[in-house]
Amino acid sequence: MIRQTLSIPFRRALGSALIFFFFHPVFSGPGTADQTRTAVQEKRETTVRNLTKEMVRYTIRRLQSDVQPIARFLKPEGLDRWPCSGEMDIEFSRGEETISYRLECGLSYTFRYDERDRLELYSGSHGLFGVVDLAPFVPTPMVVVEKMLELGEVDANDILYDLGCGDGRIVITAARRFGTRGVGIDIDPERIAESRKAAREAGVEPLVEFREQDVLRAEFSAATVVTLYLLPESNALLRPLLEAQLKPGTLVVSHNYSISGWESKETHYVTLQNGAGQEHTIYVYKR
Repeated sequence: MIRQTLSIPFRRALGSALIFFFFHPVFSGPGTADQTRTAVQEKRETTVRNLTKEMVRYTIRRLQSDVQPIARFLKPEGLDRWPCSGEMDIEFSRGEETISYRLECGLSYTFRYDERDRLELYSGSHGLFGVVDLAPFVPTPMVVVEKMLELGEVDANDILYDLGCGDGRIVITAARRFGTRGVGIDIDPERIAESRKAAREAGVEPLVEFREQDVLRAEFSAATVVTLYLLPESNALLRPLLEAQLKPGTLVVSHNYSISGWESKETHYVTLQNGAGQEHTIYVYKR
């Protein structure tokens, strides 16, 4: 049995499923001041989404309330919600293996396939119905951020849009180093709050904006440079919007995943390693 604690970041799923060695997963809360705090905690929930093509059977046990694990079957595209007040244990089978993780209350988790097309649980879903889950949150290493900005030829005359901005580091770094105006878009309110706080601390608030929004409903036609760190299937969904909104000559810089159907627009790609020796690829396209 494999038991781990999922956290942000957790891990990166490459290939057909997803994004990094870091993620999020299932459903997830304990009177006077203590009663108020308890009432707030009890409203928390953990969510588990199934983005695979198979029915997934798992068991979950909320450590503070469940005596026995609860068995669940989650169909493809299904979403479970678990009210909680503390940590939870989740188990599922992968072939002959039994995989077990300790989950945090209040986070979202996702069943996906890993780089070897095996069932895996990641942290990083937004846990919302009716909105495409483009990618879990995984911070881009700063060495990759800097290379993406270099390849995007970013300067003070640009307007940079980071679609799925996470903690805002690409937009903030561009503003701080080059005086670039930038917009970060992400559907996760926690990431947007984190980005705005980081922008204040970096002293670049006048140059940047962070929008809590579904990227697939976003307006980004003002961009002169676009950065992405999404899944391959997410890039494919986004491609028609890029084609419809971006002006000819706009550069699109994608971390780790190419944009299917844009082979003729690819100008070059670069492979580099981060400080931990992990390999990253950056693709550059010209609209």
